[in-house]
Amino acid sequence: MTKFSSLAPAALTVVLLGCATPGAQNTVPAVPAASTFKAAQVEVVSAQFGVFGADPSGRRILFETNKFPAITAAPYGWYIVFKTDKPTVIWREEFELPEAPPTWGPGEAMGIYTISPDRKTAVTERIIPTRLGFIANEWRYAPGDPIGAHAMRVYIDGQLIREFKFDIEEAPEGQRGGPRSPHAPRRGGSTT
Repeated sequence: MTKFSSLAPAALTVVLLGCATPGAQNTVPAVPAASTFKAAQVEVVSAQFGVFGADPSGRRILFETNKFPAITAAPYGWYIVFKTDKPTVIWREEFELPEAPPTWGPGEAMGIYTISPDRKTAVTERIIPTRLGFIANEWRYAPGDPIGAHAMRVYIDGQLIREFKFDIEEAPEGQRGGPRSPHAPRRGGSTT
């Protein structure tokens, strides 16, 4: 699996402003406005997970789903919209796979994320300014990555905000991708 932008942190300000667009497939329920909550002085307005794509005009959108095929480089992830008076927050993502992958790619060596002793969980943590009002992270499937149940737990300032559970399923014949080069990136940097 590869994180967004070949392991380099990237701003998705313009990109994510179009994520929650009408017409997105809603198979994973969004956090309704009526159930907003405060965690460590942060009000969460929306927390969504799915596969990133584009609308007919090319604007980036999120198709909410909790199941998708293992197609090489298919972008998937989450974003959380929040409000706070704090100048910065610390977000943390724990990405748990059903089994240890053959490699977590160069992001581990670069310190973009750390890996648990059992090699099944990657932990990404960032301190970010809050003026944009959202956080997000994206990963991409890579050949050799495990199929099955996955989970992403997202925290803001130590408070669990949302756990996204999803399944990566076998791709249709011929669409999954070929063998991975041992030097090919699996995962990368956070998007915010």
